[in-house]
Amino acid sequence: MTPQAFSYATLSNNGFIYVPPFGLTESIDYMLKMDPATYKITKIQLNVNSSCEKWQHGIVYRNKIYFLPYNEENILVVNTDNDSIEYIKVQQPGKGKYIQGHIYRNKIIALPYGEHSPYEYVLKLDLDSHEIELQELKLPRTDCKKWHTTQLLDGVIYGLPRGEDWENYFPYRIHYDCTTSNYEIIDMSPLWLDYDTETFTNKKFTTLAKVGRKLFAPPYSENPNFDVLTKFIDGEWFSERTGLKATSRKYYTHTVARNGKIFFPPAGHDNDWSSMLVIDSDTDKWHTIELGIGKESKKYFAGVENSQNKIYYIPRGGCVCEPTDTWKKEGDLAEVLVVDTISEQFYTIDISEYFKDSTTIEKYNNCIIKDNIIYAFPYGQSNSFQTVLVFDTIKEKIIHTRDLNDL
Repeated sequence: MTPQAFSYATLSNNGFIYVPPFGLTESIDYMLKMDPATYKITKIQLNVNSSCEKWQHGIVYRNKIYFLPYNEENILVVNTDNDSIEYIKVQQPGKGKYIQGHIYRNKIIALPYGEHSPYEYVLKLDLDSHEIELQELKLPRTDCKKWHTTQLLDGVIYGLPRGEDWENYFPYRIHYDCTTSNYEIIDMSPLWLDYDTETFTNKKFTTLAKVGRKLFAPPYSENPNFDVLTKFIDGEWFSERTGLKATSRKYYTHTVARNGKIFFPPAGHDNDWSSMLVIDSDTDKWHTIELGIGKESKKYFAGVENSQNKIYYIPRGGCVCEPTDTWKKEGDLAEVLVVDTISEQFYTIDISEYFKDSTTIEKYNNCIIKDNIIYAFPYGQSNSFQTVLVFDTIKEKIIHTRDLNDL
């Protein structure tokens, strides 16, 4: 089976888990449905095109899930009452079109991403009529992967520049007004002109956290010196230089705890770097927690909080840009990271016995939680790595696994 066959699970309002096909190297023509009570996985047949990397995250609205197209040409709509499928064609072709959509009034609105080639169209889907409107953005200059994580706040979608071009760095923040469809493009490069004279200062920000009416974005970037933390507080933007310069691609994702703290697990492109960033949204102050984990780069992406105020991060580890013969040169990251959101104490749980295929990197990119149980679908780079993990956060152990190769 292709690497990254199924990864981006969505929990529906009826309590079942739906996972569309992604597929790194081949086209897959079915999605998965999992009953979290019995762990039974069934297939739902789909009509697909020949593309790989089809759909990612789902948007739940009443009894339906909407999966926006990545390389596919249609929005995939699942009616969870009867598992019937509807396709809504997006007339503008493109690759890596959309990652994230937001529900505003009776519409899903998504800013363009464009992984493999620039893509400029805002998608607006009417949830009643299923009619689509595409709005072309006019930018001073374009790029791939313009805005990765976006947030909806008071009817405005905010996105900070991610960008991909290694020479002409993409610097534009966007404010998109969902009511009027007007937008503002802001050049943020004056904040880091000195860094832009250095090589590989692309990929500025990847994750953007929202707590209440505040936004926080830590540095990512291919340049390890890029250390800019950006905040949106009381309607104004602020930036500061953190001094965090030990690695590139520092923070890829985040988890917002119920107490208002934001935890950014270490991604980072150096195996010996494991600094977790914590922001207190009440005080807007930040600090780091040194985890002391030396195995693999890009350690943790997938994490969720349980009812006991603990966040559980499922291991990811490694980067596809690393040569195959260097994979796991400092060990195999096969530990669940547990962080108490109140005390900020942490520990790890070894789950290596469940990985028969230890050759893969990038094990899990995404997970969901239901009734204190985590469900993680595989994202690994190995063809054979297709292990679904079910982890009980109260018992703190794996309670079920499923090899998707057996389907």
